[in-house]
Amino acid sequence: MNTKFIHDTDTLVSKIAEKYRKEGYTVFVEPKSEDIPFDLGTYRPDLMVKRNENDGYIIEFKVNTRKTSIERFIEIADIVSQHTGWRFLLITGEDALLKDNAKEEKLLSWEQIIRIKSQGERLISLGETEGAFLSLWVIIEALLRRRAEQVNIPIERFPPLSLIKQMYSQGEISMENYDRAMLLQNVRNRLVHGFQTPELNESVSLLLMLLNELISLWAPQLSQS
Repeated sequence: MNTKFIHDTDTLVSKIAEKYRKEGYTVFVEPKSEDIPFDLGTYRPDLMVKRNENDGYIIEFKVNTRKTSIERFIEIADIVSQHTGWRFLLITGEDALLKDNAKEEKLLSWEQIIRIKSQGERLISLGETEGAFLSLWVIIEALLRRRAEQVNIPIERFPPLSLIKQMYSQGEISMENYDRAMLLQNVRNRLVHGFQTPELNESVSLLLMLLNELISLWAPQLSQS
């Protein structure tokens, strides 16, 4: 393996470890089997961080998501989720490059999702399509991330494009909704990077349609989590 790649990976893992130390966690880099409070077989994570025996994370690090096989980690995520207070996280290089003083991020609550959706719909009624699109896109990402967390697919910290692809590959979104999401992701990218988006009115309607469909599918579970 490339020596520079190993060095860069070690550096990023160290950044993640330091971030959790600053948040009050006890950190184990490349923990031994006896360090982990439950049996993970032959699997060894990059990090284990914990506040106590019933509050911690098992963490796998990948520099990027392009060559990451999620399937091999879903079984681990299921095992970890059976232990109260513990979660499995698959973290990418983007997370490691967060500011050193960044606090642990929490996903939007169900109540926040509904409130922001209402704000987006109000912006549509006012003709504020740019603001409406961006508000509703926030909710799409929040729904995908919360659903991934709920069903123990450890990708809730993935960038949007990888998140959409993995949720489709795991059967959580249909082919039709995958196509919609990929199209809308391209619109979102053009909009936030300052390019013209003449089809924005049509796109915001499609985005609201996708959002309503995902909410109808997942609301009973997500509203209780």
